[in-house]
Amino acid sequence: MADGSNIDYTTWDWLPEAAEEMQAYISRLLAESGIRAHDVSARAKSIASFRRKQELKGYENPLTQITDIVAIRIITYSTIDRDRAADLVRERFVIPDGEDRNPGEDRGRPDSRRGYDCRHLVVTGEKPPADSGWVVAGGKLQKYFAECGGLEIQIRTVAGHAWAEFEHARRYKGAQYAAISAQDQSVIDGLFGAAADARSALDSIFKAIDGFLASPSAATNRAATLEESDDRAVNTEGPALEIDSLTRLLADRYPEDGAGSEKGVEFALDLARACGLTTIGAAETALDTVDHEQVVRLMDTSVPVTRVRRFDDDLLARFEEEYISRTGAVGAVANRRQQLEWRFDRLRGKTRYKTYTFEGEDAPDDLTSRPFTASLAVRELARAVAHRAGVDVVLVPDAISRLDDLKVGSRAVEVSLADGTSIWVATNIGRGYAEEIMQTILRQAPGLDVRVRREGFPVAGFDTDPS
Repeated sequence: MADGSNIDYTTWDWLPEAAEEMQAYISRLLAESGIRAHDVSARAKSIASFRRKQELKGYENPLTQITDIVAIRIITYSTIDRDRAADLVRERFVIPDGEDRNPGEDRGRPDSRRGYDCRHLVVTGEKPPADSGWVVAGGKLQKYFAECGGLEIQIRTVAGHAWAEFEHARRYKGAQYAAISAQDQSVIDGLFGAAADARSALDSIFKAIDGFLASPSAATNRAATLEESDDRAVNTEGPALEIDSLTRLLADRYPEDGAGSEKGVEFALDLARACGLTTIGAAETALDTVDHEQVVRLMDTSVPVTRVRRFDDDLLARFEEEYISRTGAVGAVANRRQQLEWRFDRLRGKTRYKTYTFEGEDAPDDLTSRPFTASLAVRELARAVAHRAGVDVVLVPDAISRLDDLKVGSRAVEVSLADGTSIWVATNIGRGYAEEIMQTILRQAPGLDVRVRREGFPVAGFDTDPS
């Protein structure tokens, strides 16, 4: 039996860093698939615990034989996400034979000890080709996979975690339990069995709740209800969607998120083109329709994400199942389609579309007949009011002008009027600013009966505009 004298204990100087890198890796992996875990935590086994295990097992080469020197635990809210997390680990990492198991399902386990429910997987590195770029070259996680025998990943639900933690403290390592009579221990074993049944029932209920949230009864393909032919006609003009123009668009749309890599922007460009979005105007029209703030809340990512991911989520919210079909094979991620399906569970039937409708005796038929996106609603309102009340009434500083003199960043487009003249209208505007512009136009044309609503909510043209 080894006595531990051949172990280089300076290894423990860098093991905590390896644990931190693995925790960041797993957190990112879950976020990419729309899995919001209750907790993701990693630890490095202490030297004392390492030596106890070495002595207990009699390992000759414990650094390669002990497979939980670094370990990580994922706690999910339901068995749906638990099983999905396990699938992600299987798809991404090498798992030796026999190292993907649930000890609670082991044959020969006495019924009195039922209740433990946790997936244990030991991984020894990324599957080839290991080109994710997530394992830092020269980092401590890479060093760990090269020098140590494996890294254990445990995945359990919050209900399973509660049962396991209490059982571990009160029975498995409980000094009081060991000190009482066999008869009393038998009673406690029965109570733990009852708790196991309750844990199983709780997991089933949580799974049912997640199932309903993923597929609410009111879910419909509302994205397909927007008539867009006119939107596309207006927005096919302007700069083509290329790397540079898309980079600027992403920076304008998602300034608080990380820029990401050039490779990531190339991926975003492929996504846009797969959706038939070939110009800046077309991309803006698609994005204008989506309530981005709500998408962010529904996705509820636990780690920072890039602008490309925000763009990906917004397009998923906009085009729904069609987006999964069109882009499921785009990029280098083998399971992207699966990731999109899981992420869409968080959006299905719950996203709002920022659509605007017009009403009133002076609103022309081409305005009242269909919904509009925010930026298109501004242009069409400006066109209609200019025709009825004159161009001066619709001019708004920095937003609507007679000349092509608006700021470059406003991405102004020319809007032709019935008398053959034109006005220039900014298109790089958010929902709030678009509504301010519409309120200003209608305040400047008090004699016109034109009103604007967003999904039924009064926006402009009413006796008192919303503040």
